[in-house]
Amino acid sequence: MECTLDFSAVIFDLDGTLLDTLGDIAAAANSALSRMGYPTHPVDAYRGFVGDGARTLAMRVLPEDKQNQEDYELFVPVLLKEFEEELNKHVRPYGGIPEVLREFLSAGKKIAILSNKPHEYAIEAVKMFLPGIDFFAVYGGRNDVPLKPEPDAALDLAEKMGVSPHQTLFVGDTDVDIRTGVNAGMISVGAGWGFRGEKELVQAGANIVLDTPADLVSLL
Repeated sequence: MECTLDFSAVIFDLDGTLLDTLGDIAAAANSALSRMGYPTHPVDAYRGFVGDGARTLAMRVLPEDKQNQEDYELFVPVLLKEFEEELNKHVRPYGGIPEVLREFLSAGKKIAILSNKPHEYAIEAVKMFLPGIDFFAVYGGRNDVPLKPEPDAALDLAEKMGVSPHQTLFVGDTDVDIRTGVNAGMISVGAGWGFRGEKELVQAGANIVLDTPADLVSLL
């Protein structure tokens, strides 16, 4: 496909966009649920649970009768501990992603990552699975910055990269990512190969939805 856009920088989501981490997330959450004596979920169910950070994930995976503040507060630290135990055991980059990122850099585009995954986990995953890629910055979820879809972190990244929002692509696989791009005044690009699929991305307001990671090169 051909869809050349005028842009200077790209902000990528991480989980479901650059890295296939669904198995990691499901293993950690299911282990935490088992520890609490709660039923687990099929891996594929986590496609609908992810996207808003670990603490929101905690509430979504709990049984309905446990989705209250008291049980939630007990479950969160168990989940975070299991994330540490299962971290990066079931992760791989989507096919062609490292090569695509290098093509963007070769074309003179600045690239960065903005994830709702806890910051230290995002940093570790990028070091392990996307080594040698010259990202301008890698931001995960931080306590002092609103999570996506709030635009604060995306706008901060654009400012630090020295580009205007309308010259920045925001690439992600969930409605949270697309709304982040829209809220920041950026060009929202849907990663149709990720966790949610084209329909959700279009409904969220994506300017364009791509089918495979290789299609990203067509934007250059």
